[in-house]
Amino acid sequence: MGAPDPIDLSDLEATPPTGTLLAILGELPEHGGKEIIFTEGRFRTSIFIQKTEGGVGVFLNFCPHAGTPLNMFNEKFMDLRGKYLLCRTHGAMFDPKDGKCVRGPCKGKYLRAIAHTIKDGAIYSA
Repeated sequence: MGAPDPIDLSDLEATPPTGTLLAILGELPEHGGKEIIFTEGRFRTSIFIQKTEGGVGVFLNFCPHAGTPLNMFNEKFMDLRGKYLLCRTHGAMFDPKDGKCVRGPCKGKYLRAIAHTIKDGAIYSA
């Protein structure tokens, strides 16, 4: 069984419309991570973008084990070696390409990918 289909941001409670600019690739920080938070009334949605060797991953910022954001204090989502996405709550490690947990209490589960498109060096919600 593979990764679940990406989530359309428009299916969540607090999100922008399809086609919204999420980030400019060249403006992502050196470590490659960026958290984006959308709020609407009492609803809040946190996603993150992470540059990888092969491109970019866009995921819901929600650990499938603990239900907490992967980052605790900043926009760094990778482990110290820069190989895996790391949940700061309990140390679960996820493949940055598909979000599969490769180590930790949620091994085999996936982060939820966010549907997106990349055009002219920019990432947009799909």
